[in-house]
Amino acid sequence: MLPTLDEFKQAQQRIAALLSETPLERNTRLSNHFKADIYLKREDLQQVRSYKIRGAYNKLLTLSQHKNVERVICASAGNHAQGVALSCSSLKINGLIIMPETTPQQKISKVESFGGKWIEIQLHGETYDEAYHYALRLAEQDGIPFVHPFNDRDVIMGQGTMGLEILEQLGKPPDVVSICVGGGGLLSGVGSVMAQAAPGAQLFGVEPAEAASMSEAMKQNKVVTLPSI
Repeated sequence: MLPTLDEFKQAQQRIAALLSETPLERNTRLSNHFKADIYLKREDLQQVRSYKIRGAYNKLLTLSQHKNVERVICASAGNHAQGVALSCSSLKINGLIIMPETTPQQKISKVESFGGKWIEIQLHGETYDEAYHYALRLAEQDGIPFVHPFNDRDVIMGQGTMGLEILEQLGKPPDVVSICVGGGGLLSGVGSVMAQAAPGAQLFGVEPAEAASMSEAMKQNKVVTLPSI
């Protein structure tokens, strides 16, 4: 069951201590080109330069409120890792972050800077999938909570707070909302908020043509694995 609007609002209050509200800016060039008012939600202005901090921080806050959590684990090639790292250092929770061996040093350094002494990075496998399955095995083996990048109710609630901000900043229901799609956490969160608070808004998920996992999953009505990306 997807979160209610009240649950999204509770998540928004929870994460407010660490996150700043990002601007919703009207883009003149795009607005003129499409002859419509086009707004961009500037999540690139978050501390970790993406919306991923919303879900990661809400997940760790929720875990820490309900359990005596001393350590968490995640797998990521970049943005989610930075969100988990900053959340760990802010809440003083140890984090084990599994990243592919092919991860650029720049991304590794960013994760280290956000997590400091509270995180440990392990490189494993050549792809994200290999790092992900390794992290799952460690989580099960050692009994450590796994912070999923998208397939998690608390993470979805955190990502959905962006939808609440959009509605507050715009001051009226939007006609159309376009959302990038990777795993689907942001689309699930913002889409759920819009479905409840602005049911007339059209929702578009946008994903790369060569990595159209969500489109294929909807066609088959099940989770699918693409043969290649």
